Amino acid sequence: MKKTMTVLAAAVLAVTGCARTATKCEAFKEVFKQNQAYFATNKADLTPETKQVLDKQAQWLKSNPEKKIIVKGYTDPRGAAEHNMRLGQKRAQAVKDYLVQSGVDANRVSVVSFGETDLASTKNTHDGWIEDRRTVSVIVTE
Repeated sequence: MKKTMTVLAAAVLAVTGCARTATKCEAFKEVFKQNQAYFATNKADLTPETKQVLDKQAQWLKSNPEKKIIVKGYTDPRGAAEHNMRLGQKRAQAVKDYLVQSGVDANRVSVVSFGETDLASTKNTHDGWIEDRRTVSVIVTE
């Protein structure tokens, strides 16, 4: 349910952020439909698969210099809350750093950690935890 709400919120932002130009909106939807980057347990390292997703986001952001995003970092529910908040921040920062290294202006990318507070999965299992260990990139400006 929470994953659906996150996707729904991103879709609402996408529609409102792209209302003026249908072509840009379609490009946004295509690039940011894969707006999540996933991480290994207790890690903030970007995988090759994640870098492919972020390369598309960086390309779109460079083509749309008026857009800004927030990268939201999350963890699975295991571990201390303080640790998970720091880890979520590290994950979001790793995504921002990669986008900046790819040519996106650092002032256009904000980061925030939600730690374990907004789980993507209600399953308290290995598969559920994989879904929880993520970052989500959300457009914030029109």
